[in-house]
Amino acid sequence: MSRFIDNGNDTVSDTQTELTWFKKDSRQVLGKWIHLEKAMKFAEEQNAANFGGFKDWRIPKLEDIKTIFDKSFSQKDFGNSEIHIPAEFEAKGADCTWTDTVNGDRAMMFSLVKGRSSWINKFGEGPFAVRLVRGTCKKSES
Repeated sequence: MSRFIDNGNDTVSDTQTELTWFKKDSRQVLGKWIHLEKAMKFAEEQNAANFGGFKDWRIPKLEDIKTIFDKSFSQKDFGNSEIHIPAEFEAKGADCTWTDTVNGDRAMMFSLVKGRSSWINKFGEGPFAVRLVRGTCKKSES
């Protein structure tokens, strides 16, 4: 059984970390690429709309997004490249996501293709998107 649960309201819960994710990324919801400042506004708008019944959506931390990346997962992104996120997430999403890690005009982006992070101009328009999350990541006991 998958640790990821499609909640039927465009959210996906991770039973291992106790995080809840947007099933779709911002490009799938908005139909366009966004830079980090617009991603923050997107989170505010989703909170105001009480998306999925919650008002605490946020940009993921790097440690959060790493929990949904696994080379054993395989689906296609918007350009038909392989990305490594669970099947419970909507297919054809972005191949990377913004994180909340910022240093001046640069922000950390996480690749869902390679599982690596990189610094990008936070005002870069794309092809960049965000996958919003809520909750506090619980570390699994090893």
